[in-house]
Amino acid sequence: MGNIRLEDIARVVGVSKNTVSKALRNADGVSDEVRSKIIDTAIEMGYKRVINKEINNVTVLCREDFFREPTFWPNILYGIEKAARSKNIKLSTTAIDVKTEEEQVIPYTVDGKIVDGVIVVGTLNNEFIKKIKATNIPLVVVDHYSEEIQCDYVNTANKRGIYQALKYLYENGHKKIGFIGNNEWAYSFKRRYDAFMYYMKLFGLELDNNYIWLDIKLKEVDFVDNMAYFKEKIKYNDDFPTAWVCSNDKIAFAFIKGLMDMGINVPGDVSVIGFDNIEIAGIFHPALTTVNVHKRAMGEKALEQLLFRISNKNEPYEFIEIDTNLVVRDSTKKHQ
Repeated sequence: MGNIRLEDIARVVGVSKNTVSKALRNADGVSDEVRSKIIDTAIEMGYKRVINKEINNVTVLCREDFFREPTFWPNILYGIEKAARSKNIKLSTTAIDVKTEEEQVIPYTVDGKIVDGVIVVGTLNNEFIKKIKATNIPLVVVDHYSEEIQCDYVNTANKRGIYQALKYLYENGHKKIGFIGNNEWAYSFKRRYDAFMYYMKLFGLELDNNYIWLDIKLKEVDFVDNMAYFKEKIKYNDDFPTAWVCSNDKIAFAFIKGLMDMGINVPGDVSVIGFDNIEIAGIFHPALTTVNVHKRAMGEKALEQLLFRISNKNEPYEFIEIDTNLVVRDSTKKHQ
């Protein structure tokens, strides 16, 4: 008999391929009775994987500065850690500094003799990730994507998030909407910009390049105190957009502060939407309307997908997106 696939097992048992996948990687959502039947059938059919393979060690790689960023990345890392703890998997995290990344030095923790799988979190250099991939250790990448690297990816549904933001603004009477980001940054920022351009046209809204700012450089911890960028950019007049979408919450905070420092009221004069829903979004003044990213769920899904990949090395790679939802707070209002 040739190679047995998940759909072959699904057909025999009479369930979906997704149910078989969940059962074989011990994920939630499958009853004990069905799980047992699927595993027994897989063994009988000679499915070429190690059922219930003991997985002991997983290593996580991320940029060193993620540990100085207290809002977004720690939640993804926590999700990975929580999922690993629930399955009694030993987890190690290695911070990659600039020199290590540029020189493509593989950390000692990435060793097939001591680690079963690797999770890369965030935007590391593609050449560096290629070297990790070349070790043939099962790999999952979170919040990043490269067409050049074949592996499993877990990302936010960035396009859907922007759709939710623009749909809300459109339905609340906003016709001219600006955008702030930086296309030299992460994959997610590029996707959010592309989605903004697409849905602005879809809703028939005016696109004015004067109010699409893609050169912001507020990346440091004290970003909110660096107002030079916005003092130069903001020229408030009758042509100024009534609403803005920002690539993340940090940009939104700085933009709101810049507006208010110049006497422009938010949301009275201008509505602002962020993206990520970091912890301080709800206590910022005004409380920020933002697209909620399920950060811990991304981490949990990454660990789950890695366990599946370790036991199913020949299955097709998957691109997984975790859905978003819009959280409406005080930084937006209906345009009269």
